[in-house]
Amino acid sequence: MINLHRLITRLFPDRRPDWEQKREREFILAANSLKTLSVTDRGGMSIDPEELREQIVVAREQLKHLVHNPGTHSGPCKAVAAVEVAQEADPSAEELQDCIEVVAWRRLSRGAAARYVCLQSTHTGRYAVATACIFSGGVETFPVWIDGNTSRQIANALQGCELHWCATVSEAIDAWDTEP
Repeated sequence: MINLHRLITRLFPDRRPDWEQKREREFILAANSLKTLSVTDRGGMSIDPEELREQIVVAREQLKHLVHNPGTHSGPCKAVAAVEVAQEADPSAEELQDCIEVVAWRRLSRGAAARYVCLQSTHTGRYAVATACIFSGGVETFPVWIDGNTSRQIANALQGCELHWCATVSEAIDAWDTEP
């Protein structure tokens, strides 16, 4: 059997990229490490859900340093608290140097939904809504030419410097909704 396997691998080599082969080997090792995994003769599989739950909890604990809690500021944002206070009075170009695009959705009355494209300053961690779009009944309520280029709308908002910066996304959305 071993000689047959060697012959097949010589005649038909695996031409997939190394990263894909490595990923497949890692998956096989992970599947083989499951204690309660059982396979039927017809190819069906079953596993004890508690074993999966335990592994998920362990993986979350190991990787929680990669997840940013939206209610907290990261280390660099705490270091610029003085700059943040100064920019509340005058949100200058420093606030707009580097931003992260954040998309938020809000359910409106009567089943409509609104999509808000927000910017988060990497210097202060504060948020501002750059543009918004309302969806109702699966169809946009605005004509296509109005919401045709979200990137252009965001660029115009950045150039105009008319953004209202808030501490949280929900505050920024509320400020956008209350503007005349």
